[in-house]
Parts: sequence; C-alpha cells; structure tokens
Amino acid sequence: CAEQLSSLERSNILRFIGDMCVSKISSHRLLAVELIGEILTTGWFWKDHEKTAQLAAWMFTPFSIFGEKASNEADDAEPSTPSSILLSALQGRLADKSPTVRARAAMSLSQVVKKASLAKEENRNLDGTIIAYTPSKLNEDSSKVPSRALTDGLCKIGTSLVEALRKRASTDEKATVRKASIVAWLQMLSLAHRENKEEFIVSGLDISALCQLCNDSSVATRKAAADALTKLVKANYENEEYTSQASSLELAWAHTVLPLVSDAEITCVTKAVEFFSELVLDPIMELGRDAADKLTDDGSTRYFVALRILSKLSEGSKEAGGSRNGTGSLQTALQKSFVIAGSNCKSLVKNLLRAVYHVGAISLGLDRRSSLDSTLSHDEYLESDLFEMNTASMRAGAWCLLDALTCTLVQSSDGKSSLPNVSLSQAVRSSQVDLSFLTLSFQKLRALTNSDDVPSDKKPSLTSTSRACLMVIARMGNFVPHYDAETCYNDILKDLESFTMPVELISSAVGALVTLTKRLLEDSNTEMYIECEAWATRLLAHCEQTIDSCFSSIANRGLIARGDNKLLSRALYFVGELSMIGFSSQEDSSCLSKKKINDITPTDKDPVRGLLIQPSKRLIHLVKLMLPSSIPLPNPNATENAFVPTPSSIRAHAFVALGKFCLRNEALAKENLNIIARELDQDSNTDPAVMSNCLMVMGDMCVRYTNLVDKFLVNMAGCLQAGEKKLIDVNSKSNLSITSDGSIPYAMVKKNAILLLSSLLLQDYIKWRGLFVHRFLAAVADEDDEVSCLAQTTLRGPLLEKQPNLLSNSFVGAVFVFNNCKAHPLYIAEASAGGNGMGIDFEGVLLDGADRYHKRLEIYEMMITNMSDEQKLEVTARLVKEVLGGALETSGDLAAACKLPPSSRLVNKRIESATNVLTDTLDILTSPEIKVGRIGTDDEQDDVASTNESKRDQRNLHEQRLLSKISRKHLLEIVIPILCNLKTVLEASKSPLLKNLMQYLGYIFRTFKAEVNEHLANNPTLLQELEYDCKRNRKKKDSKSILGVSINGGKRRVSMQ
Repeated sequence: CAEQLSSLERSNILRFIGDMCVSKISSHRLLAVELIGEILTTGWFWKDHEKTAQLAAWMFTPFSIFGEKASNEADDAEPSTPSSILLSALQGRLADKSPTVRARAAMSLSQVVKKASLAKEENRNLDGTIIAYTPSKLNEDSSKVPSRALTDGLCKIGTSLVEALRKRASTDEKATVRKASIVAWLQMLSLAHRENKEEFIVSGLDISALCQLCNDSSVATRKAAADALTKLVKANYENEEYTSQASSLELAWAHTVLPLVSDAEITCVTKAVEFFSELVLDPIMELGRDAADKLTDDGSTRYFVALRILSKLSEGSKEAGGSRNGTGSLQTALQKSFVIAGSNCKSLVKNLLRAVYHVGAISLGLDRRSSLDSTLSHDEYLESDLFEMNTASMRAGAWCLLDALTCTLVQSSDGKSSLPNVSLSQAVRSSQVDLSFLTLSFQKLRALTNSDDVPSDKKPSLTSTSRACLMVIARMGNFVPHYDAETCYNDILKDLESFTMPVELISSAVGALVTLTKRLLEDSNTEMYIECEAWATRLLAHCEQTIDSCFSSIANRGLIARGDNKLLSRALYFVGELSMIGFSSQEDSSCLSKKKINDITPTDKDPVRGLLIQPSKRLIHLVKLMLPSSIPLPNPNATENAFVPTPSSIRAHAFVALGKFCLRNEALAKENLNIIARELDQDSNTDPAVMSNCLMVMGDMCVRYTNLVDKFLVNMAGCLQAGEKKLIDVNSKSNLSITSDGSIPYAMVKKNAILLLSSLLLQDYIKWRGLFVHRFLAAVADEDDEVSCLAQTTLRGPLLEKQPNLLSNSFVGAVFVFNNCKAHPLYIAEASAGGNGMGIDFEGVLLDGADRYHKRLEIYEMMITNMSDEQKLEVTARLVKEVLGGALETSGDLAAACKLPPSSRLVNKRIESATNVLTDTLDILTSPEIKVGRIGTDDEQDDVASTNESKRDQRNLHEQRLLSKISRKHLLEIVIPILCNLKTVLEASKSPLLKNLMQYLGYIFRTFKAEVNEHLANNPTLLQELEYDCKRNRKKKDSKSILGVSINGGKRRVSMQ
C-alpha cells in the first residue's frame, strides 16, 4: 500500500522507521529492521531514491548511539543517501542488546543481499519485472537500476559489514543470532566473489572463524557453518587458477566439515553426508572410464576440487601431531553414504571403485583400461607430468579414497562386513577392474621413491601414497593375479630384508606380505600359518643379526654413525611389527608354548589371527641394551669409552619394540614395566619423543594387563604436566622431537596423555583417585593453546557426559589444591580420595601464588560455565560454608589469614596460601557466571513476545525461577550474616581481603537492593558504604556510555577481579 502514497508521505514513513530503530522498546526496533529489509527491495523506494536525494533528511540520529558506523575507512562522513542510511541502520542493529533484534537484522541483511544478487543475475528489477534497458544503455545508466544500485551500496560498506557479521557469528551467545549472522555473512562473501571485490573477499579470518563455528555447541550453527564452507568451496568451480584462498578453503572443509559425519546429532550427520556426496563422491563418480577426457575438459575444476580435498586428508594424517581422524571421518562418510543408498549400494560401490581405479592409474602414468580390454601398461605420455600439482593431488586423493573404501568394505575382527549388502569380493567382481593395477602401482611408486632424479621434496608425498597402496594390497591382495602377487611379494621381502623401506611403510608392508602369502598358497597344500611363521622367524633372525653387527661396529668405532642410527631404527621398528603378526586382544599370553592359538578364528582382515611369533632371548637382550641413555660397549678400549650416548630416536623405537614384545608375553611385561614407567618420571631427563612412546606403551599394557599397570598410574598422570619441572635445552633435539624451533617440546606428550588417559577413563580401565582430576583440570591452563583446548574439550565433553557431577564435586577442593593449601582438611580429603594407598599427588604443578592467578581464573571459568543451575547453587553453598565459614572459626589457616596483620602473612607460606584461597573464593562468588539463572538474564530487557515456546522450555523457565528464589534466600539468610561477621574481623586486622569482600557485598546489594536494605536495617554504616560504592559504580558506567561504548552482545568472560 505504500506505493499508493505520495513521496512526502513515504518520506514520513521512513522518518518514523528511523525513530523506531533507536526506540527503547525492543519490539519497535524489531519491527523497524523487518520493515527496512522489505523497503530496500521494493520498487517505489528506488523510484523515490532516483528522483531526489533529499529523503536522506529523514534521519538525524547519530549512528554512535544505536550501532556501528557503516564504514571505518578514511571517508567517515555520514551516509547521504536513503539506501546507505537504511543499510547502516541494519548494520547498527547487529549490536542491539536484544538477541531477537540482532537475529532479525542479520536475516534482513541476508534477504536484501540475496534479492539484489538474484535480480542482477536474472537481469530483473527488484520487483521481478524485466529490465527494459539495452545492454549498452544498461552499462551507461547502471546506477539507476535498483538491483545494481543496491549492490553498489552493499559493496561500499562491504568491509565493515563482513567484519560486523563475522564478529556477531563468532561471539554472540545466542545460537539463533549466530546462525542468522552466518547466513548473511555467506551472502556478503558470495557477493564479493561475484563482484570481484578484493576489499572483503574471503580471508583467513573468515575461514578460521567458520572452522570454529563448525564445532559450535548449537546444532543449527554447526550446520549453517558447514553449509557456508561448502558453498564457498563450490564457488571456486568457476576459477581456473588455483589460489591460496581455494587451498585454505579445501583444507578447512576436509578437517572441519567432514568430521561432522560422526556428530552426535543425526541431522548434523545427514547434512555432512549430503555435503560430502555433492562435493566429493558425485564428481568422482562422474569420471568413470572417461576420466582422462573429463579431467582435461574446461569444466574439470570440480573433479580436481574433490581429489584435492581427499589429498588434504592424506596430508593431514601424516603430520606430526596432526589429526588422525581425517581418514576415519572419510571411512564413516563412505559407510553412511552406502547405508543411505540402500538397494543402490552395490551399484554405488562398483562405480566408485571403477572411477578410483582409473584416476589412480592416470596419476601414475598408467593406461586406464579394464580387465575386459587388456592388461595395464605404462603410458609414456603421462610420465612427464607425474609431479604437476593437479596430478600429485589426483594420486594422493585417489589412493586415500581407495584405502578408505577397501577399509569400509573389508570384514571386521568378528568376521562380519561393515555393510550387510555388499562385500569387498563382490565389489571387485562386479567392477571388473584389473587388480594387477595394484602391483604395477606399487612398482612405479617404489621406483620413483628410490630414484635419484625425483626431487627430495616430492618423496614424502610418494611415501604417503606408497603406504596407502600397501594397505590396499593388504586388503585386496587375494584378488591380484598369481604372477603379479609373486612379483610384489618378492619386491616387498627384498626391501624389508635390505632395510631400504622407510619406517612409515614397514607396518603396512608386513600386512601386505601376509595377504600375498595367502594368495600364493591358494593352490598349495602348505598351511598359511606355517608359511607366515617361517618367513617371520627368518626375518626376526635377520634383524637380530643386523642389530648384533651394528653393536660390533659401534664398539670398534666408539660412536654411533648416522647410518647406524637409521639402520637400528628400522630394525627395531621391524622386529616390533613382526612380533605383532596374528595378535588378538582375546589371546591368552600364557599359551606361549603353542605356535597358534586354536580357539581364535581368523578373518579376512587378519587371516593369521592367533599366530604367535616369539623373539629370541638374545633379541630381547639386544633391544633392552638400547633402552638406557648410554649403550655399553662390548669390548671397551678404555674406561672413559665404556659407554656411547644413545640417540633418542633409537631409544624411542626400542621402547616401542619392547612394549610390543610385552603385549604377547605377560612374564616379560612384569619384568619390564618398571623400566618403561621410569621414563615417565618427571624428575628424569627423558626426551619428549621417548616419553611419548613410553606413555603410549603403558596405555596399551593398561588395557592388556590392567592390574599390573594400575600402580603406575601416578607416572602416567604426571605426563599431563610433562616438562614443567625442568628447563629444556632447545639445542639438543632428537630426530623424533616434536618441535624444531624451541617451542614447548613436551606439548605432544601432554596431548597424548590427555587423549590416552581420557580414553582409559571412559572405558573404565582406570578411575579418578587422589588429585588425578585436579591434574587434568590444571591442563586447561597450559601455556600451549592446543593442550589447553584439548583438555577443555575432553573435560566438558565425554568425561562430563560420563560423570555429570565431575566438575561440581571437584570445584571447592580445587580452590584449595590449586593454591597449595595442604594443611586444610579438604585438601587432605581430596588427596586421599579413592587412593588405596596409591593416590596421585599434585607435585610439579605450579598454580599457586598471586602471579598465577590468571591461570586459576581460567580453570574456574571453564568449570563454572559447564555447570547446571543446581550445581552452581551447590558450589556456592559449599564455598560459603567451607571457606568463608571456616575463616570465622577460632583455629585453622583460613582464620589466621584473616586475623594476622599483612606483614606476618607474607612470611608464612601456609598463611599466604590460605589468603589466596579466600581471595579466589570471594572473586568466584562475585562472578556473574556463577549466578543461578544467568542464562536468561540478558533477555530480561527483551520484551519481544515468544509465541512458540515449547512446554519443555516453559518447564525449564519455571525451574530456573525456582532455583533463583532459593539462591536469593540463601544469599540473604546465610551469606550476608557470614560476610558481615567476616568484615568485622578483616577490619580489625586491616586485611587487604576487605577489598574483595566489599566487592562481593556490593554485587549482592546491586542485585537485590530492596532485600539487602531490609536485612541490613540494623547496620546503617554498612548500608551507607554500599550506597556509596553503588553510586561510584553507576558513575563509571555512565562515563563509559558517554564515551560511546556500544553494548556488546558477545560472550562474556568471567571477571573475578
């Protein structure tokens, strides 16, 4: 109806909407942003806009009052056109104090950008009518076309608008606002891509923020972020040039969107599988037998994007400390895609296997013909481009996918296929691919790896691809032609015997040998177990001889050469892998007299399951000789040359080999557990690589021999703070050192400890006891950000889900433990909890003292924000009773800390610790985070009616209000009397704690002013002090408002100062 009004009346409407934008009533502001979104996409507005610019006079309100300015550039002049004013008003409402208004502003912006872009693409006006301009006329008068003018207006404020939306999506505490902001943010980034606006095109900050949002607590936010990353990746289909931005987007998608296939929420899983299908599976399926032609067509970018994403997964899995769930997520995504396919699963698997076969063959310069046509042969034409970027990505991606595909189709350890409708053998038969491709590929990769003509920087990628190839052969070797299987068997055996195979390939090579042995014996009467035992025993003897000869050469030279280091590392790793052939968690390690355990059934995945390969006593002795930090020389020439320092890489491999021996021999495990656990002692000068390997060995043995390892849990828990008691010499680093630049070398040990110990806790192999939980909590404040983040994720995720009261039960004790207040009974009770004489202590953890207050604060914040209202109420009551109430007793450190003068307090460490306990407690109680019912406090001023609240939400609201009343009653009847008495004591001793106490009292007074006035009617002096403090606090807030500080709707951090 506005179109029927005159221009003057419409300008009055705009003026009225401008007034509503700055109204104190949130429902008015909500209506304003809705109307602005509609007005910007109507035809009459742009007709008036074209006629005159005087409509800009409708708004006179300074932008600093209701929001952020549209531009932070040098031209900070106020917007002069109606469209720029309306767009700036929408941007300003993104910082509104009402979450409903913030969300609606983001949705209106999204709607405006979407309509403008759509209208421009379809050459239409905003009202849907076709533009009558000729192409030449359109170029001349493009500013007069509404869709073009609106797009130009959005581009002018694009940089500041993208920053505002990114900030709102990243920091807003309301999930609805975060989701709406992501959608609008995506629209603006897409607009920048279409308009080629370098000012606000996708940046590293955008990608990083979207990655974090893929792990958001809100399901809707996770799905919106995943959708945004997927669309941004697809937007690069049109670009022929491969940019760093495209690479970053693909890497982000591979490591943040794909893992959502394992999300706890089924709708999130469905979305992630859908994105995986359209971005990876569908393009690869389209290639088929015509892969060579399609990969050279103009529209081949989408195929290369899919393969590059897969190659990113392959690269990420081999990096030190990299996430190992990349390939696991790929397997899960494939499995769920096959399940969704239902009856079409067989066809999907067949076509996928064919496509990967052809792409893999092309990437290695081989013909890509099926077995129906001819055998594979080398293609000289493709040979010269093997290391071109797209070809290298094709190779890594194809083998990564083939590895995951075969792993998904192979039978599990219980003999059942992971997919009921299709098996690996069925897929191979139906696809009719020539599996001599596998052996030819391995030969080609082997030749390239050993070639001196291949640049050294290309060989790590070849090694990774070779590993995937060997793992595929280990699963599909049964279907390889007999002659090719024999050739491949001999090549692998030759490389293993000569120790030319890299350490990264030895494990998969042993698995491939087992499968190829089975293939070669299909037409023979020889039992597979006997044949595998024969070559495994022969290889063990060869390794023993090699290690022995190395010792002799070391004795003659008196030092360990670089070649000896490399040879010993490979030999040690090899003997460990050989000893694990046929290992099963169900086997009885006491049956060592048998060569095969008859009650264990082999599977397709492990055809020699139950076979026992025993190292000789001499080999075990040689391995143990390399465990100490110095190797004893057999025939030293002089006393000073009796020992040679053992390189850390050799020691690390030696401990792993010994651990694998112990997993199959309980008696050997009993003998050597002390040796392995000794390396975890924080007083030892153990290299990080050695400590990390020993920790992993102890974890495996904890699962295998739980009772034996239980007494060493103290050593394992100490790894959560590895390296904190010693200064690290950054100039002496092992080949396996985690860092090469001097940065926190024990970070990997800590991360492994968090993952390992949490896994053992979740499986009930170990229990919380002593100060174990406090050591875990201390990792939250670790200096390494990755360690801190991992500890927080583990604690508030699976561990809290398993034990919901974990944080609330430990909170009060943690205040005493972190401040090292050992004399208090609560510390003693925490230290002895569940210990059975073997409690875990807190030695070596440094969190006490005023200079480490920020670390303790970070831990308190994490614990409080992951508590329910009931738990917050319980913690508050305990803090008041145990700490503040304890300070009023006649004896004890807490009472002494309140009564002694400040000079005496600094001399006594016990009193100093008690003082810090009281300081922390008062600051915690003052924190708004611990307030019961805080979740709804920010919406008290939001008077927008919620008409679609569910009954469950209403029940939660009623429960929250009830708990708030209980909390208020506790504050007034219990807390305030204790605080008044404590104030008298602190005033008498002139204690600095009085400042913290008054801050807490002031917080209570400002929150419940009427009730506090009533309860303190008999104490007018205290009331006057509180009134004065309240006025000062109000003046501070007012001065900040005058200076133009806008209301921030982002997440609030705990402020306990």
